[in-house]
Amino acid sequence: MKLASKSWSLVSLLLVTLFVTSCYPAHTGNGDSLGSSGGSSSGSGSGSGSGSGSSSGTETIGGNVVGLLGTGLVLQDNGADNLPILANGAFTFKTAVSGAYAVTVLTQPSNPAQTCSVANGAGTATGNVTNVLINCGTTGLTIGGSVSGLLGSGLVLEDNGGNKYTVSGNGNVPFTFPTPVTAGTAYSVSVLTQPTNPPQVCSVVNGTGTANTNVNNVEVICTEPGFKISGSVVGLVEGTGDSMELQDNAGDDLFVTGDTVFTFPTQITDGGLYDVSVFLPPHSQPQPCNTFGYSGIASTNVSNVLVDCEHNDWAWTSWYVTGTTAANNYAVVTTPLFPPNQVYPTNVSTPGGRDFPTAWTDNLGRKWLFGGIGFPYPNPLGAVGAGLLNDLWVFDASVGGWVPANLPIYTNSTGSPAVFEVRTNQLEYESVPTVTGAPGSRWGSSGWADVSGNLYLFGGQGVDSTGAEGLLNDLWKCTPGVPTVDADGAGTSSCPWNQIGGVTTANPTGSYGTQGAAGGTPGGRWAAATTTDAAGNFWMFGGQGVDSAGTTGLLNDLWEYSSSANKWTWIGPSTSNIANQNGIYGTLGTGTGTTAPGGRQAAVLFADSSGNIWLFGGFGLDSVGTGNPGPPVAGAILNDLWEFNITTKQWTWVSGANLANQTGNYGTQATSNLSTGAAANVPGSRWGSVGWRDASNNLWIYGGWGYGTSTTVPTGFMDDIWQYQQSSGQWIWWKGISNANQNSVFATQPFGLGEGVPFVNNIVGGRRGAAIWAPDSSGFVSVFGGEGYDSSEGAPPGYLNDLWGYLPFP
Repeated sequence: MKLASKSWSLVSLLLVTLFVTSCYPAHTGNGDSLGSSGGSSSGSGSGSGSGSGSSSGTETIGGNVVGLLGTGLVLQDNGADNLPILANGAFTFKTAVSGAYAVTVLTQPSNPAQTCSVANGAGTATGNVTNVLINCGTTGLTIGGSVSGLLGSGLVLEDNGGNKYTVSGNGNVPFTFPTPVTAGTAYSVSVLTQPTNPPQVCSVVNGTGTANTNVNNVEVICTEPGFKISGSVVGLVEGTGDSMELQDNAGDDLFVTGDTVFTFPTQITDGGLYDVSVFLPPHSQPQPCNTFGYSGIASTNVSNVLVDCEHNDWAWTSWYVTGTTAANNYAVVTTPLFPPNQVYPTNVSTPGGRDFPTAWTDNLGRKWLFGGIGFPYPNPLGAVGAGLLNDLWVFDASVGGWVPANLPIYTNSTGSPAVFEVRTNQLEYESVPTVTGAPGSRWGSSGWADVSGNLYLFGGQGVDSTGAEGLLNDLWKCTPGVPTVDADGAGTSSCPWNQIGGVTTANPTGSYGTQGAAGGTPGGRWAAATTTDAAGNFWMFGGQGVDSAGTTGLLNDLWEYSSSANKWTWIGPSTSNIANQNGIYGTLGTGTGTTAPGGRQAAVLFADSSGNIWLFGGFGLDSVGTGNPGPPVAGAILNDLWEFNITTKQWTWVSGANLANQTGNYGTQATSNLSTGAAANVPGSRWGSVGWRDASNNLWIYGGWGYGTSTTVPTGFMDDIWQYQQSSGQWIWWKGISNANQNSVFATQPFGLGEGVPFVNNIVGGRRGAAIWAPDSSGFVSVFGGEGYDSSEGAPPGYLNDLWGYLPFP
């Protein structure tokens, strides 16, 4: 891969410590074939040569005898296979060959004595040979010469419009037409069929004249073939300024516009170098365009040069930790992380694989990650299986990647000089109880950040202060430390926790208070749908939790949390303080005072720029309560889209079905910012997806566990990306397959520097319960882990710890 001069930001930062240098290799192709065959032949005849017997060869050797008057002529092939010739005409040696042949005259004829010569008598047989000419000198003159520069196959010459000769071999090849001509006869040599594979144009020199002696100076000259250099532009924002100038070999300038295919005007001679680059980039986007498959040696037409302008691409962010291609990894910590006054070691720290962790972005753009169910740091007493976690991590590109947070620091005096290190034993624990100053291990918690950059953590299913597991409603807050590297140089970030709400025991009942008035407290719950509006207020919908009567079930309550007041407000619906409510859909597109989504868990929640709240899918209750009726009620998989208007306080059913377990209708996959959706497009039912809202108020979802379109594998882990356009009211399918259980493809893995940039051929495998960070200042959405499929075909799903970036079209 050839990076543009403006490389992707994370790769540039990582190179500070990794010193990685590479180039995407040329994509050239070659092929080998193996084959074997055997056979036998037998024959007899008179008037010409004949043979009988069996042979292990594959190609027969033969030709014609002309001008024979005497007797006793004996031919020989390869110094052993003797063939007596009785008369003029065709002959075939009895022994077939599998390679070289060399025909000679073993015994010249006598009575009368003659001297016979051999033409076209030696070569390598790639088919049955029939053009060996034995001329005993009395019936005519031979016409021949040489072919030069031959690379292709299938060249056929002819003399006087009928005497044909098929040329085999490459480079400089002699030839003699099989049928002699009478002295004084005109000859005219021409090309009947030009060679192919590769295609060439051959022309004849000295091809005409009158034969008074044997002619051997006809020249057939084959020009060196030229090959087209072609490719395509993908991921470019089309519109004003979407033209760019490409070059091949620092010249042969070519202007292209938009996502398109291209071919350079000048062909490259066989064996010549091609080297494609972006000379002048487009101005329709701030991101660079990178070239893949851009250089190589031309031995055929080249069509796979790719100019990738990054949009609708996945970038493998954790490429420097190669083990993240596999599932079920334990956490890794590089220690000492950042020793003072020394060169930093390469940071290959990473959280372990996990499902349903909690994620935040602070005001410095750093990505924070907490808990989930998965793999801890390896315990020195022996590896343990997956369990509930309460570790805190931060991904900071300025220091090369992941750093564990809130770890104790100590001085390691065993070396010289002494260095500060961090104690990793806290990362080794699972199922840690909630204590003063730290939330216990949990998964499916809710998290958000306020406008000041403080991080909040609410609930989930985990371990309470008594060591019991259950549904939690404790509310925690931490303020990230500004320096990533602590003052004494060990490099562990700090974000000390403080409990500011809820209780520390499991399964607390919801205290709803008065609808619309601040002062209530949500009950314990797992996998609620959450979002943050433009004012920094936190919104939460449903989850599996405890209602006002102490019943555990699927909730459909909507809550708003004000970080400035540290108060919860139950927004509604009025019956949502009781679990297991079916959805009341009404008429598509029309909201009333009674319409509302049913109880559900693991849905996706959005807040648009007007402050309205949007809800998609999840596992829950449709209009008829599809699923196990219980008790307890179980629910089914949903694909409905709802909007809550914060002014009218009404829910409106916008898209999807009012019944569960729907397959998707994918339509045509989009490839450009000019692509549009279709009225019939809709994602299949799913839960455990992640999502975000873009600057145009479009809603995006990725993955989850649910329904694609296939009838053979109807459900599983999804890897598709969808966008709901509010302006058109239509869904657009952008990425991934329409089936389930796709494996990841780390397409840039072998190619060094190219690994950290977006590439159209990267595939993020199907998964659910991933962590997501909303678009950063460069427009990239980040996704980490979840449960799903790694790069190993045929392997079962597992807990993942790969980190990816995705750049949607604006």
